Amino acid sequence: MTVVGVVLVSGDAIESARLGGTTLIDHAVSALRGSGVVDVVSVLSPPLPASLGAGVEVVVLHDPHRPLAPASLVRAVVAAVRAGADAAVPVVEVTETVKEVDAGGRIVRTVPRDELVQLQYPRAVRPSALRPDGSVVPDARTVTVPGAVDAFPVRDELDLELAAAVLAARP
Repeated sequence: MTVVGVVLVSGDAIESARLGGTTLIDHAVSALRGSGVVDVVSVLSPPLPASLGAGVEVVVLHDPHRPLAPASLVRAVVAAVRAGADAAVPVVEVTETVKEVDAGGRIVRTVPRDELVQLQYPRAVRPSALRPDGSVVPDARTVTVPGAVDAFPVRDELDLELAAAVLAARP
């Protein structure tokens, strides 16, 4: 069966920014292609075409704003779906203190971090559980896999500078 990779683009300027001479979009495409488990890669904007799931076993969604997400995450989420999940997403622990505030901006409690995670990309999903906007249907059996610290989001110029430093430090 086929595994299709989709880089979800929104059209913002940072997606076309260069990181190490390559656009963020191309970094995401490279992670999908370099995984060894993705057969076809497309760059699309939502809504996703209804024909995307025809003859497809797994759809892997990637966000160009996560340009340093390693190919190993692609393999991990695909393996989780092939093992029986409807969808799989990489996660990392929440390391910052999270506070709940009221309407007036006053802190009302500290949210316990032990049950919180941060979601990352790439994500894998069975076509039957995929919505046209790229989200997963609410009743899907979604599992988590260990994420990667390098899969942090790049949303602005400061994030881009951090990503460049991480990329330069890689062997």
